[in-house]
Amino acid sequence: MSKEKAAHQVLARKYRPQGFEELVGQPAVSQTLSNALTAKRVHHAYLFTGPRGCGKTTTARILAKGLNCEKGPTPAPCDECASCREIALSSSLDVLEMDAASHTGVDDVREVIIETVALAPTRDRYKVFIIDEAHMLSNSAFNALLKTIEEPPPHVVFILATTEVHKIPATIASRCQRFKFRPVAPDLLAGHLASIAKKEKVAVEPEALDLLSRAAEGSLRDAVSLLDQCRSVGEGKVTVESVREMFGFVPQDLLIGVAGALLARDPKALAGWLKKIYEEGVEPAQLLKDLRAAIEGVYLVKLGAGEPVDALWTKALAGASADGLGFLLRRLNRALEELRYGDSPRLALELGLFSAIEAAHDLGAWVARLEALEKRLAAGGGGSGLSPAPSLAAPRQAPAASLDEMDESEPEDELAPSAGPASRNPGPAITPPREPAPGGSIAWPALIEAVSKEKITLGSALEKGRGEPLPGGGYRILFAKNFDLDMAKRSAAVLEAALARLAGRPVALELALGAADAAPAGDIVDRGMPAPAPGADAPPGTRWKDIGEGASGGGAGGLKNAEGVFGGKARIIKKNAP
Repeated sequence: MSKEKAAHQVLARKYRPQGFEELVGQPAVSQTLSNALTAKRVHHAYLFTGPRGCGKTTTARILAKGLNCEKGPTPAPCDECASCREIALSSSLDVLEMDAASHTGVDDVREVIIETVALAPTRDRYKVFIIDEAHMLSNSAFNALLKTIEEPPPHVVFILATTEVHKIPATIASRCQRFKFRPVAPDLLAGHLASIAKKEKVAVEPEALDLLSRAAEGSLRDAVSLLDQCRSVGEGKVTVESVREMFGFVPQDLLIGVAGALLARDPKALAGWLKKIYEEGVEPAQLLKDLRAAIEGVYLVKLGAGEPVDALWTKALAGASADGLGFLLRRLNRALEELRYGDSPRLALELGLFSAIEAAHDLGAWVARLEALEKRLAAGGGGSGLSPAPSLAAPRQAPAASLDEMDESEPEDELAPSAGPASRNPGPAITPPREPAPGGSIAWPALIEAVSKEKITLGSALEKGRGEPLPGGGYRILFAKNFDLDMAKRSAAVLEAALARLAGRPVALELALGAADAAPAGDIVDRGMPAPAPGADAPPGTRWKDIGEGASGGGAGGLKNAEGVFGGKARIIKKNAP
């Protein structure tokens, strides 16, 4: 029985790479070190950096074998001589491994390194010191090590491995050759796992390998350990269902259902999917992570920056824009942050998901529309173009494609109502009067409406500008502010597409400054004066003037119209004569 236990070896140790050619996902590192050994150009200190489980310590041992192999220095150690075998078993007297996580002090460095570095190797060519998790050393330990690393004996080689290179003092890092290890790509992980499964005669479904590769997050060691764990549970067979059950992955149909409800902005459907998720016992954090990963893949594809993703997700999110998916990703990230620091994971999940389908993100368009209305009222605009005032308790619903239009700095969570399954009835939208069609075959209001469907904030900027046809079939849009002009330049493709649809042909677009807002009416005091409370006296040096008193211009008429729209009493603050 004891022999059987001794013979058993976990897969992560059994299939640990023993040569540079066996390293997975680190071609630059293996090639550079191999060339150095071939040319006999060995540096006295190396710094291996990168995430956990990507091969730093394994590469350090392979390098030590290449330096001390009987056939070496060689990039292809024989794995048969005494030196190679002892290094593989971590029992070599000339290759000393120090775990800085448990030996952090200056006394540890002095005992293991400083007092032995001057001694010649017992048998091998080099005395190699491998310091794992080197960033855990204390400042005093680094200071004690500095002089030795700066001028070591010719028979000594240092190899420092760390996951947090920013914690390594610059005085140490500058004396080392630095090698950056990168996370192993999911396809390489899946291929490596398939190779191990074949050797171990384990039946593995391809989709299960993809799930294990994703769960490993770039760590080769974690991926092999997860395969070993699934093999034990499944009695030599690894299926998608067993992997999902073991690691809590959310079933695809539930993820697609939640994503569809978010994009359709259907709170009742979302509540139904959440109920099923709770019945499955899915962890809220796992749901958010899986949903974020799936949406991120489609988002990158829509931006033209990603690889093709699962056809199910491509079809499910076909109607979503990149802006909309970007907004959802930011909300999922925020929900994960709130979940990490909150005491109610379920509440954090519901608030994060339901708030993503509320209309508070349309606040930017509301502000722009109200500002435009205020300017027209102040300038004495007529009331014929004003629509009935909307209820601020029910903001206008925006299309799903414009989900990304809200600035993250706006207090959207405070404005959004409680995240419940009840749907909201959209209120009427403010429709400020627009300029007449500038001529030609392109109507200015139609252009504003077409652009607003794609980007609400850009549509609001157009409402404050004006358009005019150019000779030769082109079109010029003038903006009142540099900010609006810069935003339009960044979204020129949206404007050109809208012009082409309206004109039925490609239209040359020109963007410039030049649209001046109307000046305010003469008797209105500057905006710097605070508005008095209802029933209070007029500010010193001024007097109240009813809007009908001596009114002959359009300004009073505009305010009269405002009284009819909003109710209440409008008065003008009149400066007293000096």
